[in-house]
Amino acid sequence: MTVLSRRHLMLTAAGAAVAMPFLGRGLVFAQEPAAAAIPAFLPTVHTRTLGNTTVTTIADGHFDFAKDLVVNLDDAAYGAGLRAAYLDPEQPIRVPVSVHLIRQGDQLTLVDAGGGSAFGPTTGHLAASLTALGVTPDQITRIVMTHLHPDHAGGLVGDAGAVFANAALHVNEDELAFWTDEATASAAPADVQPFFALARGVRDAYGDRVQTFAGEADLGGGVTTMALPGHTPGHSGLRLSDGDAQMIILGDAAALAALQFRHPDAGVAFDTDAGQAATTRRNLLQMVTADRIAVAGTHLPFPGIGHVEARGDAFAWVPEDWFATRA
Repeated sequence: MTVLSRRHLMLTAAGAAVAMPFLGRGLVFAQEPAAAAIPAFLPTVHTRTLGNTTVTTIADGHFDFAKDLVVNLDDAAYGAGLRAAYLDPEQPIRVPVSVHLIRQGDQLTLVDAGGGSAFGPTTGHLAASLTALGVTPDQITRIVMTHLHPDHAGGLVGDAGAVFANAALHVNEDELAFWTDEATASAAPADVQPFFALARGVRDAYGDRVQTFAGEADLGGGVTTMALPGHTPGHSGLRLSDGDAQMIILGDAAALAALQFRHPDAGVAFDTDAGQAATTRRNLLQMVTADRIAVAGTHLPFPGIGHVEARGDAFAWVPEDWFATRA
C-alpha cells in the first residue's frame, strides 16, 4: 500500500489565515490486486424510489484512510467506535466513494462524479457503472457538486476534457472561488497544487456550462442546495423532494459512520475549518433526526442511505433495509 505524505500544509486565502491540511495526508491508496486474483470491477448500484423520482447510488470505488486523519477524538473513543462497528482499530478505515444519479423523466442529474483518475487506482469506476445502467455520459443533463475535492470532482474530466459533454455543472460560488483562486494556489506547496489545478481544469473544461449557486438555491426538479460549510468553504448538501417524500444528500458532512454519529465533534484532517464542520454536522444531524428525513452519504457504507437517531447528546446511524426500499 502507498501512504501519502503526512505533513500539514498551510494556505492563506483572501487575506485571512486558512488551515488547509494536505488532502492526501494519511490516505492509504490500496493497490489493485493482480488481474488473476479477482475479477475486474463489477458495477455496483442501488436504486431507491423517492415519490416519482428514482435515486441510484453508484459505487465509484474506495480508499483506505489512516487513524491520524481523524481529529478531535481520543484513542479510546476511536478504538471503541471501530470495535462497535466490528472494524479493526489497527487497520485503516476502508471508505467507499459513491455517486448519486437522480432520474426525473428525461432529466438525469449526477451528484458528484467520483475520483476518475485523480484519486488513486481504486476509484474511477463510475463510467463502467453508468454503462451497465444503460446511461451514456452525453445523456447526463446536469451535475451538482457537493464540493471540489478530487474524490468528488476527478471524474468530471478526462484526457479529452469534459467527460459530460451536455451537462450543466452546478457548483457553490465560494467553493469554486476558493479552489480556482490563483493567489491561493500559488501560495500552496507544490504537492497540493494539483488539487487546485484540477478545479481550474474542471472550470475551463465546462466553460459557460458552469453555473454557481449560493446557500439554499432551488435548482428545479425538487432539488434544493443546502449550505453545509466547514469541510470545504462551499461544501453543500442537496435536499431532494417529491411530494411528501424527502431525502438529503449530505456529501462529506458525515463521512465516517463508525465515528461521526457517535462523536459528531470528531472531524477529519482535511476539513478546512474543523470547528465549523463539527457545528454543521451536529445541526444537520439534529435536523434530520427531528424531521425523520432519510439521508444519503458519499462515504457511508454502501449504498449509504439510511436514517439518524438520537442517542443522548449524540446520534446513531440506521441503514435502510436494502431490499425493502429498492425500486
